[in-house]
Amino acid sequence: MEELDFEKLFKLQMVCMKINLCHPDTKINKYWVLKNMIAFTPYTISISLLINCITYCMRRNDYFNAFKSGVPVIFWVSMKLNFFFLIKKRSKLRYLIDCMKDDYSKALAMDNKRREVIEEYSDRGRKVLLFWGYLMVCTVGMFLLKSMFLTVYHSKRNGELRLYSFFDMHYPFNIRELRVYNKLYFFVSYFIEMYFTSKSALIFFCTIPLGPIFMLHICGQLELVKMKFEKVFENDNTDDILKDIVQKLQYIYSFVGEINDCLMFIYEVMLKQNILLLPFTSHAIIQSIKRGEITAEFLGILLQSIITSSIPCYYGDLLMQKGEELRDAAYNCGWECVHKPKARKTLLIIMTRALRPVAIQSIFSTICLDTLTEVYSQGYTIFNLMSAVID
Repeated sequence: MEELDFEKLFKLQMVCMKINLCHPDTKINKYWVLKNMIAFTPYTISISLLINCITYCMRRNDYFNAFKSGVPVIFWVSMKLNFFFLIKKRSKLRYLIDCMKDDYSKALAMDNKRREVIEEYSDRGRKVLLFWGYLMVCTVGMFLLKSMFLTVYHSKRNGELRLYSFFDMHYPFNIRELRVYNKLYFFVSYFIEMYFTSKSALIFFCTIPLGPIFMLHICGQLELVKMKFEKVFENDNTDDILKDIVQKLQYIYSFVGEINDCLMFIYEVMLKQNILLLPFTSHAIIQSIKRGEITAEFLGILLQSIITSSIPCYYGDLLMQKGEELRDAAYNCGWECVHKPKARKTLLIIMTRALRPVAIQSIFSTICLDTLTEVYSQGYTIFNLMSAVID
């Protein structure tokens, strides 16, 4: 078996983080500041235009376009916070990545059964990453395809070139009207809109998939510990095996603690982001259908929001389940058939610590399926309030 290479397995994640200047190895200096100022200037211009659009629509009681323009504003706030926490926690992120690399290197010395466990969970992490990559490309692509389709359709229908924007919004100083005739205005505004969407997707992709990758790795480590309990009391070196289990569990609990310290704020932002995105995008889709408009791009955002909150919560729940399975394995390891007081005391300590769930936390919630249900419930409540106020 070849040694598992973290950099190759999750190359897409690492490359995107380097492009976005938030990789743990990125040097923070004046050149980094200059590059980010250049990168975030169009991003900041976009949010200024969007806020102006929302203000304009609210004054005209055009709640549909106001809420529709609120969707990218939610993304902007969330992505800026995500980027900030990635930079702030880069040393801890570096530690987590180094730990995974070290665990992969140790897999070479394991037997086939244990190596297969490591390979299984690393492969699942890679598939999750690739799936998220496809999802981000498709979400951005739907905006691009819509503008291209409408441009071709209306150009053929009217017999002259009719350019359609990447994102439909109001601009100050009559820019929206001017860009119909002035191609420079159109291409500059189109670039800003596309850059904003692509930059948001890139920051998102650098942040959210990290959690499931780390969670799946720990699930694999818990599986390895669970396997150590098989026939533990049938060996003469029971105390040594239990000592090794305790040390491994201390490492696992420490790793989970570092994940929580690194991603706690990011996952709280993610949950709050999706609580708002679900009703906003749902309202935009329903109102667009009533107006006879095409809303494929918002359907993509809605799907992305559902998946964004579902995948971390699913794997967070899986991690808790693996912790429960470990405790069951400890209890059913055959301790009742032998009289080894020292080993029993060690086992009691292991089981007592295992009562605390192995869980990923946000600031106010545990990342699990129960929290996902609460996210959907709160989103549905906001959607009902929006519908009642607007209708």
